[in-house]
Amino acid sequence: MANTYLDTLPVELFYQIFSHLSGCHILRAFYSINNYLNDILISYNDYVFDLFSSDISKSEFDLICSFLRSEQIGGLKFGNSNFDLVNRFLSSFSNQQSFSCLHSLWINDTIIIDQLFMSRLALIINYDDLISLRFDRIHLSDLYTLSSYSFNSLSQLVTSSSSQFLETDLQFDMLKEMLSTMHRLKYLTLILTKSLTTDNNILSGIQWKSFLRTLLIFLKRFNFKFSIQTTSEQDIYYLLNTFKSKWWITEKRCFVEYDTHENTLIILPYFASKTLDNRHLYSFDLIQNSKIFYSNINYLSIDLHKYNKIEQILVSQPGYLTRDVCDAIRNNVDLNMIQHFEFSSTVSTTEAFIELIENMTNLSSIHIQYFHSLVLFNQVSSPIFSIRHLVLFDYEPTARKRLFYRLCRIFPRLTHLTTHYHSRRRLCYLLNELVHLEQLILRLAQDQYAPNYSWIKQHSRLRMNPFKMRVFNIAYRERKRVLLINTNNNMKHQRHRQPYTLNKCRIQ
Repeated sequence: MANTYLDTLPVELFYQIFSHLSGCHILRAFYSINNYLNDILISYNDYVFDLFSSDISKSEFDLICSFLRSEQIGGLKFGNSNFDLVNRFLSSFSNQQSFSCLHSLWINDTIIIDQLFMSRLALIINYDDLISLRFDRIHLSDLYTLSSYSFNSLSQLVTSSSSQFLETDLQFDMLKEMLSTMHRLKYLTLILTKSLTTDNNILSGIQWKSFLRTLLIFLKRFNFKFSIQTTSEQDIYYLLNTFKSKWWITEKRCFVEYDTHENTLIILPYFASKTLDNRHLYSFDLIQNSKIFYSNINYLSIDLHKYNKIEQILVSQPGYLTRDVCDAIRNNVDLNMIQHFEFSSTVSTTEAFIELIENMTNLSSIHIQYFHSLVLFNQVSSPIFSIRHLVLFDYEPTARKRLFYRLCRIFPRLTHLTTHYHSRRRLCYLLNELVHLEQLILRLAQDQYAPNYSWIKQHSRLRMNPFKMRVFNIAYRERKRVLLINTNNNMKHQRHRQPYTLNKCRIQ
């Protein structure tokens, strides 16, 4: 009956739905339901695929390469992945016609853009057809590589400099040479991470005005973020004045601001900070409308007094958890009151992070989502007996053996553990080592299958403990298995059970 209803819907409606979905989601939802939908999938010519995403399975990738034609793909994001999907993708389509409908290309910072890569792409992609292009990391040599190709239809460019620029005296002429081949640009975003001196002509509004008015006449929106070396207030005012003309403010609606905290010259509102900390000052003197800055704020931090009643801390920020941030937490929060600590950021100094944790003397619950969790755990010198609840996700998969070993030594009194499922051996290891465990939640991918009740009871210490097991679907392609363990049995008896049970499933 459902197929009959779908068959009555017009093709245009499906095209409208597809325009809001990624290519993988389209194929997952509609492929092989019936012939009518398959015909629509074959006729659609604006698929967008992210080949850097960990969400693409091998079967889905094979379906993309076998079911679709090159002219059906409208957008691509390239990035190096564990399965080398980019090279496999290019090889699969190398014998077909060019990507004639491709209008958007995004190359992230895991790929080195050199002459070999660009020439290989040129065999299947007509750069003149691209409307949107993004480079997350561009090297100095790439500027000259890009200038050897034409991008006659390009209307949007987003690019960031790589660390290779740090040893280079970057000048305006270098950017000019690259951008001059993209004369139809409508949207341009530039991010330069190298700190420039204030006399560098890249920071001159007069230079940019002359270039944009003569060579990029179609440009509608220009956004930049330029790092600046520490300098005097007078020099900053001089730079801001070069962007204060009627052409910048009235015609282009570009409001340039100096971000004192980040030491950068930025255009509002695109690069305006989303957060405001009253301990950091911002200069608005030469901005015509400072309300633009405030209207962009969605997170406000006000340092009023020391917080003595806080019981939970959640740290989730796009940047780094620095020593300054750790010190600010320690100075403004009574850490003895903290019972729950949740963390999903990047640690720039593990020592400061561990010091912060060790000062939370009543901490009983930790939630960590961090790729380098093993690095953190290796810094802990002695067990933390107060921790009863641990949630651990998004760690480095290749380090899971050592990570689980450290976990069991650092948190020997865990009663609740939530983490990823990897294998029977590692499940058995966790159950045998964490003898106080009352609840174990394992998150499984769609293609993973955890052992059943009988196997767990036979190969782990749970032969001595009654337990229950449930499986729940928590999201598409993801499930969780919950083990509820009765710990009323004598713990001493558990530890002195037959030794071969513990040794049989040692972690590997």
